[in-house]
Amino acid sequence: MDIQHVIAEFKQKLQKSIEYTTHELRQIRTGQVSPSMVEDISVLTYSGTTTMRIMELASISTEGPITLVISPFDVSTVQDIEKAIQASPLGMSPRVDGKIIRITTPPLTQEQREKFVKLANAKIEEGKIHIRGHRDEARKGIKALLDDKAISEDDKFRTEKDIDTLTKEFTDSLDDLRKRKQDEIMAI
Repeated sequence: MDIQHVIAEFKQKLQKSIEYTTHELRQIRTGQVSPSMVEDISVLTYSGTTTMRIMELASISTEGPITLVISPFDVSTVQDIEKAIQASPLGMSPRVDGKIIRITTPPLTQEQREKFVKLANAKIEEGKIHIRGHRDEARKGIKALLDDKAISEDDKFRTEKDIDTLTKEFTDSLDDLRKRKQDEIMAI
């Protein structure tokens, strides 16, 4: 293992942390509905024998800014999807309309918006914690290289500075994500 390998692995882990956090933020409700709000809800279906996500069981689309339409591929899963949505922490009330499910979301109150902003902030902080953990792992890898006499003391300090620079870049990008999500949530 060498410095380039440690840095490359570190960058890859940072990128995955950003992608995960972005995915988590997409599930937080804003003023407009989005299929990503419900696509990862787990559904216990086919008489309780199979657990699948809604996106695997149905097509999800929007009908205007406040209505989601879920069209199951198999009509026998309609009730199961409805139960899963009702049990989810999103607080949505699905309405079965024949072979499809409609979810009409009322406009967010100021209190709900503030709650969702806090949730977004928590997700961002979680992402930052992951990034700091990856930074510590990379530093341990560099220290191990120094202990094995594979790199010099100067290389260690230079690489640690590079690691800190990358950490700052990625935490700054998380702060940008936070700002954009807060603006989305607070927009009326």
